[in-house]
Amino acid sequence: MNEFDPEWMQKLKTTDPLRAKTFTPEKMSVIEKAVENMNKPSRGRKRKIWIPGFAAVVAAVIFVSGILPSGPYTGWLSDLFENEQNDGTTAKPNPIPPDQADPQPEIEPQPPAETVPLTGKLKDQLQFSTESEMTISIHDAQSGKDIDIPAEREYVILQSLNGTDLTAAKAQEAASSGPEASVFLRFLVDGKIYQIPYRLKANTIEWKGQSFYVDDGIMLLMHGLLLPETKLTQIDRVFEQARKEQENGQVIEQENRYDWERLQINGKDYAAWEKELKNLPLVSEKKYYNFFTEKMNSIRQYEGITALNQAILFEDPKYGTKDGIRVGLTEAEVIAKLGEPNKKSTTEWSYKDGDYSQFHLYFENGKVLYIVIAMPL
Repeated sequence: MNEFDPEWMQKLKTTDPLRAKTFTPEKMSVIEKAVENMNKPSRGRKRKIWIPGFAAVVAAVIFVSGILPSGPYTGWLSDLFENEQNDGTTAKPNPIPPDQADPQPEIEPQPPAETVPLTGKLKDQLQFSTESEMTISIHDAQSGKDIDIPAEREYVILQSLNGTDLTAAKAQEAASSGPEASVFLRFLVDGKIYQIPYRLKANTIEWKGQSFYVDDGIMLLMHGLLLPETKLTQIDRVFEQARKEQENGQVIEQENRYDWERLQINGKDYAAWEKELKNLPLVSEKKYYNFFTEKMNSIRQYEGITALNQAILFEDPKYGTKDGIRVGLTEAEVIAKLGEPNKKSTTEWSYKDGDYSQFHLYFENGKVLYIVIAMPL
């Protein structure tokens, strides 16, 4: 039992296992080294009795893998050796590929262009109901950027789609093909995406190959999301903050009455300023469709003044009241000059000269940012 039986070596020479795909010279070298090490006596101890048995098993493995063809019976032996790397370590199995991401919703193509002028409300032309549960976003195909519309502002877009009359809001300008043509309003409804091209510069949407103006609410919202440095963006931000405060009940109300002359700007009320603006140089004008009046209107910008929908906004300190209320005053200075407002939140203070608030101050960082006079109701 002390001598290892060399019979398996003779068998290997006669069967020539190197011709079999399941056996290589490298594998032979590994086995020979293993057998050589097993035949060395242990230091200070008797060789363990299991060594000859193990050698016999190794010989049998070599014999079977060298004699039998590769197949279901010997495949597991081949796998055993194939997992042995040149550096003597066991090869790691291939990592399991990660689960594929959920498929993206399909983008539904817009209906084909029509040459006949469209009529009726825009909502009746859409491929989805505006009353459906949905998520609205902006997609810029040029940059690949997607911007989610805040859930609390989705109504701005939906009410415009519901109220836009395709006859009154028809735009005569041809659809542009420049960079702004890559902006889309996207509506995710029932696992499908419906998209409508939006032109920021013209404030129009494209539907069935025709252009239509949308309202000023969309104009301000889109400026706020896409053009963060413009004046309209700042106006949208401040107005939206005031709206949130009022919606959340962060408003203090009290009954005061003010002389209407104290709420005029440079001695003029809203009607007088409407006439005055016609004589001032126009800096820019952006058209929109007013679905309340069902007429076209525009946001007009002058030097230090912006004419909005039924309101005129002053942002230059040279415009003020007889009491000296101007842009840049602190809250304490306003109270000292004019008194407490009828409605007061962090952002907006409103004053009455009758039954309605027609004079508004908008604050940012504790100072007057805008003075707004509204059209009398």
